[in-house]
Order: sequence, then C-alpha cells, then structure tokens
Amino acid sequence: MQSDPTANSAAPAAASSPRPFAGWALRTALLLEGQTGVKLVEPLLGAGNQRRAAAFMALAAWHAPSERHAEIFSDLKPAEFAGWLLEEDPAEMAELLSERCHDPQTLARLGEQPLSDPADYWIPPGALLH
Repeated sequence: MQSDPTANSAAPAAASSPRPFAGWALRTALLLEGQTGVKLVEPLLGAGNQRRAAAFMALAAWHAPSERHAEIFSDLKPAEFAGWLLEEDPAEMAELLSERCHDPQTLARLGEQPLSDPADYWIPPGALLH
C-alpha cells in the first residue's frame, strides 16, 4: 500500500463546501478517530468525489470485512489504516478493495454519500448506478 499525496487529496479544497455524511460510514470513521487520534471526518467532508468514494469503500471493508478484506488488513494497525485512507491514491485503493469498481469515473459517481449498506460496495458497479 503506497501513498500518493498528490492524488485527489483528502484535504478540503478552498472553494469546496463541506458535504456531511452519516450512518455506518460516520460511525466507523468516528470509531477510528477515537482509536487512533487521526482526524478522518473533517478531511472527508471537503474531499473530492473520488477520495470520498474510495474512503467510503475502505470504511465499508474495515466496518464489515469480507474474508479477502480481513486478509488485506490483517497486519495493519488502525492508525496505519486511517493514514492510508487519507493518503493513498483513490483508484489504487478501490483496485485493492474491489475487483469491479476502480474506474475513476465510476468511483467518482459513488462519492456523494456512502451507500446505505457497506455490503453494497461489493455488488457489480452497474447494478449500483441504475
């Protein structure tokens, strides 16, 4: 898991207005913040759609990991995961987490709000966007 600090940063853009999110994604982000001291919610409020979508996907995998995700995260401490969530290239995050949804345009369409159920991230992307 390598970082690319220039790719669709989690830092809020000056002209970007905050976009709140709720539900399982907010609860998971707040739980990670409490465990690690790494601020996740604030940076994601102003992040671009690709960053938000990849972060929501990563939070879904952390919140309710499949066997594959549990293996990916097995040696990762919560603070390392939180840093990765904010710094990794969004397309690379999505490619690691989902074999189906890593095209940047599809990813950006998923970034407005988290899906209602974390398991929905593992459904083929065409089914999610109809």
